[in-house]
Amino acid sequence: MVVLEHVGICAKDTISLKEWYTKLFGFKTVYDNGKEKPTFFLLMDNQCMLEIYPMEKAAAEENNKCQGIRHLAFGTDDIEKEYDRLLANHVQIVEGLKTGSNGVKTFFFRDMEGNMVHFIQREKRLY
Repeated sequence: MVVLEHVGICAKDTISLKEWYTKLFGFKTVYDNGKEKPTFFLLMDNQCMLEIYPMEKAAAEENNKCQGIRHLAFGTDDIEKEYDRLLANHVQIVEGLKTGSNGVKTFFFRDMEGNMVHFIQREKRLY
């Protein structure tokens, strides 16, 4: 069996980005390598993790339609609550809350370093 163990985010400021994700989403820090520019692993409720590690060079900002991995998607059963919570925390919303013709609700936002993230709420799971 293959499972998604973690997704890596290369960060300008690993400490601040770790604090952003733990504050807004309640992710738990399960690893800190203790270096001057630390690497962290953050555990989510579903046992997947985010790895936040220090960058060596900056990349050009790209949008959601450029080649490569462009966003993280978090599922929820209360997207309106998540939307309101992020707005209250002054998170940059890229695409506001909308419902597709299939009933799927989504919105896109950027984390504090500009990484694209979105929430999705499906009426029926894909699997």
